[in-house]
Amino acid sequence: MPSQGPNNPTTGENDAAYGVVAWELLENIVSSDDLSARGDVDDLGNSPTNYLKATGFGFTIPSGATIDGIVVEIERLEARGGIDQIEDDRVRIVKAGVVGATEKAIAGAWPTVDTYQTYGTSTDLWGETWTVANIN
Repeated sequence: MPSQGPNNPTTGENDAAYGVVAWELLENIVSSDDLSARGDVDDLGNSPTNYLKATGFGFTIPSGATIDGIVVEIERLEARGGIDQIEDDRVRIVKAGVVGATEKAIAGAWPTVDTYQTYGTSTDLWGETWTVANIN
């Protein structure tokens, strides 16, 4: 079956199950419009942010389809021009509201220009088994 997307999430949620810095401006993750959510680490040194859960992607995969892989693209930017090095700590899939265990974080500093980073592939199931209902 052909792929679906790209789709933007309809909701963003701060999940304190990991990290110590809460995400702010969650409403900004629903579109690519140069407005961003942020985890302000200034007051806490290099402490990791909480999970930023993006959900509600509005997929309409037909019944009976097979999920072969999941590609996630995250638009990211280190907005302070390299003053603080921002990098992936944890990048994981969310299934039925639960953060998965398979790690997709990519080493290295985030760019200082607005850039999409791809995680996963068309044959990567992120360590999970997926049904159409899980995705839709």
